[in-house]
Amino acid sequence: MLKRTLLISLLSGCAFAPAAHAQSEAGVEDGSGGDIVVTAQRRESRLQDVPQAVTAFGSETLERLAIRDTESLVRNTPSLTFTPVGPGESNVGLRGLTTDLGLAPAVAVYINDTPFDFRTDAYSGTPNIDLFDMQRVEVLRGPQGTLFGSSSTGGTIRYITNQPDSSGFDAHGEAFVNSVRGGGEGYGAKAAVNVPLSANAALRLTGTYEKIAGYIDRYDATLAGLTSPQSDDEVVEKNANDATIFSLRGALRLEAGDDLTITPSLFFQRIDADNPIATQSNLPGFGRASAIGPEPSRTDLLVANLTIEKSFGNVELVSSSSYLHKESNATLDYTALGYNILGEFAPFASLTPAKADTYVQELRLTSSNDGPFNWIAGVYFSHTDQELGQIFVGQAFTDLIDATFGPATGPAGPVSYDYIQRTSDQQLAGFAEVNFDVSETVELIAGLRVYRLKNTLEASCTEVVPGILCGPDTPRITATKTSASPRFTVNFRPNDHTTLYATVSRGFRAGGANATVPPALGCSLAESVGAIFSPDSVWNYEAGAKLETPDRVLTVNGAAYRIEQKGVQLAIPDPCGSTFFANAGDARIDGAELEVSLRPSRHVTVSGQLSYADARFTAVPDTFGSAAGYTEGDRTPETPRWKFALSSELRYPVSDAWEVYARGSWQHVGRTPFAIDGVVSSGRFRPAYDIANFDIGAENGGVEVSLFIRNAFDKRGILAIGSGAVSTIVGAYENVTYAAPRTVGLSVRIKG
Repeated sequence: MLKRTLLISLLSGCAFAPAAHAQSEAGVEDGSGGDIVVTAQRRESRLQDVPQAVTAFGSETLERLAIRDTESLVRNTPSLTFTPVGPGESNVGLRGLTTDLGLAPAVAVYINDTPFDFRTDAYSGTPNIDLFDMQRVEVLRGPQGTLFGSSSTGGTIRYITNQPDSSGFDAHGEAFVNSVRGGGEGYGAKAAVNVPLSANAALRLTGTYEKIAGYIDRYDATLAGLTSPQSDDEVVEKNANDATIFSLRGALRLEAGDDLTITPSLFFQRIDADNPIATQSNLPGFGRASAIGPEPSRTDLLVANLTIEKSFGNVELVSSSSYLHKESNATLDYTALGYNILGEFAPFASLTPAKADTYVQELRLTSSNDGPFNWIAGVYFSHTDQELGQIFVGQAFTDLIDATFGPATGPAGPVSYDYIQRTSDQQLAGFAEVNFDVSETVELIAGLRVYRLKNTLEASCTEVVPGILCGPDTPRITATKTSASPRFTVNFRPNDHTTLYATVSRGFRAGGANATVPPALGCSLAESVGAIFSPDSVWNYEAGAKLETPDRVLTVNGAAYRIEQKGVQLAIPDPCGSTFFANAGDARIDGAELEVSLRPSRHVTVSGQLSYADARFTAVPDTFGSAAGYTEGDRTPETPRWKFALSSELRYPVSDAWEVYARGSWQHVGRTPFAIDGVVSSGRFRPAYDIANFDIGAENGGVEVSLFIRNAFDKRGILAIGSGAVSTIVGAYENVTYAAPRTVGLSVRIKG
């Protein structure tokens, strides 16, 4: 009876936003009387005073809402979307601004002051960061080009880690087990320790390990499995898409005297996956067929940073120096591609080795005056070298190529095709922003970033029989762009509990170059575009309000915006079979967001968030539109019109030491237009879906035990749809990525 009453209360009380829940609880977390402090403006400010749309989650709220990765963060943040590309990696979008594979990101992602500004590829996206031992997560919605630079057209996600603290020893950890309906078992353990080394130095170490349960069965593919609507291939591996994620973070903080602080830090993450996370639509249940066996992948990420902070009276200098190294390799069955080209079943694999090295240096000066005038100014430099390869391996396919187009020019070994592409992206920028209090209630903000972008591309290719799949080698192509990105804001605060603002801001994303395509294919559309595609940019016009009651029991935040996007970067398929990048039109996005949190007592919290986005093409070149399948007025891909989440928590003390709780949350994602290999599927939508989660547990000052259910009603929400095996055999199948089935688990946390 108690359980039924709790669940009814949870669901009936769900009327407002998890994102705002983060604000209402932050005072408990940081002891500031209900305030959460963020650095969205590159200086510390109370969240409710920041005149822009920001969602912030403190550490306690991350735990209470079970926000542990990108997917759960997306479900609890207005206007934030994602497309998974593999275990532990995804492409994220904000306010209708997304990215195609191969382009620079549309949303900047930072861990502390280090950006993950990698171009995506077919099997590697933005790394998902485990949110254990995070101080907070900030999601800045809308263009952030002035303070955060390139790739922040849709907004910026900032992961702020807990820093070493010399005031005392602290340690905490957690362990969990879970079971996926129709799949396998998962488990994991996480721990963090803070060790004072002296009165002025401390070390913090954080480690996580998770084994993700699989639920997709792997079939031994035959020709029938590639061409028939329902395959009778044999299951050779159950729960084949399991994966492991390991991460380690370390930071050393030295207070060197004279207001000088030095903090070196290191972060490493490894993702090992046995098979892809997509299923094939021609197979029963969750199934995937492969003629080559397992399709494993591995991604390693290393981030090293040195931050130096020095105070000069009312001015603070921050120097952030970063090095990032990312390396990945994936294997995919490309047998269907050979069948499409040659009409023969000849199993072979595509290997995609990739690596990237990034160097970032930023210097910032920030004023800390108590008067009406404050400012921030700085310089920024980044350079990324990225390498992507594709290698076709399989003796049967080599023999087929040799027999059909040969003879081969040399030994016909298992490698029939070897392509490598190298790109570099460089950004040099100077930025400044000024805040001026015109009166006690009116603040004016003006900012400007002046930048120069330089992008290069070169590519080479070899194959067993020349002239079949390789185009001519691409000599180094260079594209440059110099421009500016301003921001203007009027902030009106009629009282201590109300913020009203209006903003005009600009964001930008780097362009790039296209590799040469084989002349024999006759790719006239790709050749007409040329080698260079330009940066795209957005102008954002926004008005918002942040309201709270004097006792902070009720918080309401909202914003409405219009975004004008020029030169939308898209992957365009040429009828010849090749794909190229181009500035393929303009778009307009009209949207609104609402976050509400109600905490009538310490025992009850209800919250919710709602976002609406109408994203449409406003101008489309005729040649691109006919090839890519969209026209003026069509909705842009990967943007649901409606998205909302509801959450509630009930807590009750059962003794002087123990407290029990029950939580429920429901997230809804509206139907979503999508693209397959660059072709916008006009009139096709991924269906809307709903995900419900429940937790029930007990905690005291040092221990917390909870039972949890994720996707409680086992809904098959579709997260992504792609073509079957690279090049679709008409009527055969598509690759579909679903939300994980219902997962039931137990977790134990030891608090510090």
